[in-house]
Amino acid sequence: MAHFTLEQWADFARNTLKGKSKADMQAHLDTGCQRCGKVLRLWTRVREVSSREHAYEPPVSTLRIAKSMLPATVKAPKPRVLELLFDSFLTPATAGVRSTTSTARQLLYAAGAYRIDLRMEPQLDTEKVSVMGQVLNSADPAQMIPTISVTLMRNNKAVTSTETGDFGEFQLECKLTAHLQLRLRLPDGVGVEIPLVDPTKASLTGLLDYIDNKQLRSAKSKLGRGTGKRV
Repeated sequence: MAHFTLEQWADFARNTLKGKSKADMQAHLDTGCQRCGKVLRLWTRVREVSSREHAYEPPVSTLRIAKSMLPATVKAPKPRVLELLFDSFLTPATAGVRSTTSTARQLLYAAGAYRIDLRMEPQLDTEKVSVMGQVLNSADPAQMIPTISVTLMRNNKAVTSTETGDFGEFQLECKLTAHLQLRLRLPDGVGVEIPLVDPTKASLTGLLDYIDNKQLRSAKSKLGRGTGKRV
């Protein structure tokens, strides 16, 4: 005698079978097959229990006790405020070498006790830029930085990613474009995002504007001293 599968009896118990399939299984039951009858009774019991499950609600006192046993909700740490300590494009070049064009940009950020040293350098004869960096603990420079995931983002979409090495160093490369951000999570669990400025454009704005503003302030200062008035 051929028997039906567990899945078929589950469908039969849930009354989802129609037509000939249902009729054949009913005819099989009518033969008095104890094996299949036992399986059907099991699935029928499961269906009855599950149908009552949605109507059950535990007592309020029980819910209160269960909630009190759960750990308190831990708020996600606020994003760490980064402090820019150094930007090579805001430092005027030494006299006599200002005509030398350098498109590499060096940046140093502080995030609490941690320092993030970055260098952006466009690759020659390509449209790509190389981003090299290192994460250090200024409070304990000898501390080994655990492996950190570093991701280069553009418009909140991951472009490429890597992990730091034994000394907290990392290197990424991608197409030189706008709206790039470097995203990483420091060893203390706080995440940081660093906007990356196109160094080829910044070299014409950041450095020259800095020099022009400095020269303008100097000229105003000399004019004020000569007239006795503050300009």
